[in-house]
Amino acid sequence: MRTMKPLRFAAIGAAFALVVAACGGGDEGDGGDDGADGGASGGSYITHVSEPEQLAPSPMCYESECGAIWSMIGEPMVSVDFESGELVFDGLLESIETEDNTVFTLTIKDGWTFHNGDPVDADALIRGWTWTQNEQNAADTAGFLGKLEGAGEANPSGLEKIDDLTVEVALSGAFVEFPKMLSFRPAFQPQAEECLQDTEACNEQPIGIGPYMMDGPWQHNQAINLVRYEDYAGEAPAEADSIQFKIEESLVNAFRDFSAGNIDLLRTTDPTVYPQAEGQYADQMIQEDQTRFTYMSFPMFEDYYKNPDLRRGISLAIDRQAIIDNVLNGIYEPSTDIVPPAMPGSRDDACEYCTFDPEQAKQLFEQGGGSEGDELTLFFNADAGHEGWVEAVGRQLAQNLGITFKLRPLPWDQYTNFIEEQKFTGPFRLGWSIDYPSPENFIRPLVDSNGDSNYGGYSNEELDGFLSQGDQQDSTDGAYEFYHQAGDVALDEMPLIPLWTGLSTIIPGDNVSNVRYDPATDDPAFGEVTVN
Repeated sequence: MRTMKPLRFAAIGAAFALVVAACGGGDEGDGGDDGADGGASGGSYITHVSEPEQLAPSPMCYESECGAIWSMIGEPMVSVDFESGELVFDGLLESIETEDNTVFTLTIKDGWTFHNGDPVDADALIRGWTWTQNEQNAADTAGFLGKLEGAGEANPSGLEKIDDLTVEVALSGAFVEFPKMLSFRPAFQPQAEECLQDTEACNEQPIGIGPYMMDGPWQHNQAINLVRYEDYAGEAPAEADSIQFKIEESLVNAFRDFSAGNIDLLRTTDPTVYPQAEGQYADQMIQEDQTRFTYMSFPMFEDYYKNPDLRRGISLAIDRQAIIDNVLNGIYEPSTDIVPPAMPGSRDDACEYCTFDPEQAKQLFEQGGGSEGDELTLFFNADAGHEGWVEAVGRQLAQNLGITFKLRPLPWDQYTNFIEEQKFTGPFRLGWSIDYPSPENFIRPLVDSNGDSNYGGYSNEELDGFLSQGDQQDSTDGAYEFYHQAGDVALDEMPLIPLWTGLSTIIPGDNVSNVRYDPATDDPAFGEVTVN
């Protein structure tokens, strides 16, 4: 089971807030060529992360900060073209063959090595995937291999070595999106034997296969330093000789360091300093639709929230655009779907109850069992920049539904405990970001009855059936038809309230150029950055 992905929204700020940085590559959009003109290969630059939860083995990486590192020291099996939805074999795999979307033959490109010099071959891939899915290891990304035949066992039957560069993968059922799923780096990395023999040492200095390697151990709460891997066999760019990821306590601190010239590339901008950033760096800022969204989930285990009309009414009572304009400084867009607009398969008019209609809101709220004077508790993780907009939501609900509300900010460790033990008694804030470019990746985890991030406890057999039918289709187009129907069920019953999707707010400094936003990682394309 994939574990607690939205919990990666740790307390560093509303704009970024520890979300996933997932699969690699992708041929998407315009990006930007900002900072000073020119630029050449070589040199070094500094960007930033917050202190990661863990770095290695890579299957333990399921949050944005370690994901930023693995986007450089790791390699995707394949990448996906965001416009066409087609696989791009620019990663480790030479080919993927299947006749039934159940049994897949993977051919690995020859000549690859780990950063310690060991060969990357069929044994390394099977070693890595076996470790990831073995329930004894409690890997955060184990759910990505949950469809593997024999998943959870020490030696799953679904992995078979055909020859030194060929692996046969057998799933327990058809899954048309499996090849796209392979674009998510951390779960599917081959693993060096040295790493799995001493995972604690590997966590301090991970061993990858990507265009950059660790330049010494992780300097906790200070920096993670990378240097170009000269024996890299792949196609991903590595323009700079080295990259330093300075570890910052918050995005506000990162902005201050950037303004002082101590950081060359700001990954994202905290909403609280966005007006200042826009005033100073408007010509440099790169803004693109992001592959993530923010939502509030209902505790379906509480009787009060079981009626869908009540949930619809609450959603209709929220004026998303007003909050974006007045509280979030305009750097978000109202959600119209569970799937963000930058994602393949998103829709711009899917969510009827995401509009603002206070009259219908009150009618449905009362029809669903709500009454004037009811008290709603709104939960969110503290010290992450959420209080302003959550309070704005509460004030709108009070004005439009006649309820009273109270805010319940919780420290991050307590917030995660509330999620794990279903202690919430009112709507609670979460978010979701891309692992791989498919609408299934946003719908199944959040609202499938067995979704591993369905923390509200919602269950609907019709929705589950649509997802299963989508998995069994022969094509992406056929699958999307059923995934959209599953999404429609969720958007009608509203077990969660989609609120808004973000805009990237990357700012390159004068020392770097050739900077673009990569929706596949929800981060800058670090390897493409040139030093002036």
